[in-house]
Amino acid sequence: MSHARRVLSRRFVRTFASSPPTRVAVVSPLGNPALKDMPADIEAQLLIANDVESLLQYDNLREAEALLWIPPGSPAALSELVKGGHLPNLKWAHGFYAGVDVIADFARNDLAPAGVPLSNGRGAFSSSLAEYALSCALHFVKQVPRCIENRRERKWDKFVMGELKGMTMGLLGAGSIATATAQLAKAFGMRTVALRRNARKTDDTGAFDMIVGPYDGPILPAHKKALFEQCDVVVCTLPGTPDTRHFVSHAELAAMPPGAIFVSLGRGIAVDEAAVDAALRRGTLGGVALDVFEVEPLPESSPLWDPVHGERLLMTAHNADYTETYFREGWRVWRSNLDAFRSGKPLATPVDIGAGY
Repeated sequence: MSHARRVLSRRFVRTFASSPPTRVAVVSPLGNPALKDMPADIEAQLLIANDVESLLQYDNLREAEALLWIPPGSPAALSELVKGGHLPNLKWAHGFYAGVDVIADFARNDLAPAGVPLSNGRGAFSSSLAEYALSCALHFVKQVPRCIENRRERKWDKFVMGELKGMTMGLLGAGSIATATAQLAKAFGMRTVALRRNARKTDDTGAFDMIVGPYDGPILPAHKKALFEQCDVVVCTLPGTPDTRHFVSHAELAAMPPGAIFVSLGRGIAVDEAAVDAALRRGTLGGVALDVFEVEPLPESSPLWDPVHGERLLMTAHNADYTETYFREGWRVWRSNLDAFRSGKPLATPVDIGAGY
């Protein structure tokens, strides 16, 4: 075993008299910045490397009961560990981020047949993404670019200032991010509407004033139209799955009222970027904010970079949730699942492997 791996293994182990630490195989580069915020007082021994050959240097790898994937760790290594029989005692796997689309095939093909549950980082980044969504809405409603330009031009422009109070915000999805966003929107006096796969499911959070969607069967275009046509702001929080690919396209954006605002912060695959480009060129939307894209980094050839979109398009580099507490929050959620695993309780943030989130 290399000196670096021995140091990591020893440093993050704490042995308790009551029970031995849970051994966890961690697929992550050793230089991953997430490791700097790793908690030191956990009841676990972390065996860290980014490839199977290196992980096999740990003499006790086969004793590992848990598997942790921290991007940009190798998804291929995950599958090789399980299929190669290197983790015969595996009972739980965890994806550090909320999105598990990158390891969806591994979960479906390797974890599910073995009956190994998967958890994710759901909830770790919800508050920061909610703040982003509301800041984007305020950016356009308060006409911040106009204010900046007025100052630059020394122009006294006493225009009528918009307000969020009384507006309707639509949430695509009703999970942790959507719930946090809706709660923050209600603090501004907004009405909130969510579109979800199962409208029959009870909303125990009180975050949504209305839920639309099917009681049985798939989400239909009519369900989407019912949300988009009544909302001043729509926030897409959808995960990346085959069912959500281009969930938002030409028809949905065309259904929005003139001057409406669209925000995307779930997974880029859920939004048809060609449709966004077309809607912006029509000039009917009040503003679009995109933090996630179909291909990242966004290619220089993308029409979204076209200066013609001007101040009506706000783009960020998938960093809406990349805050000072980003990694600490990820470890906090992982630790809640570790505690549940060790005590024999249900995982705190289980993933529906079939649904992909």
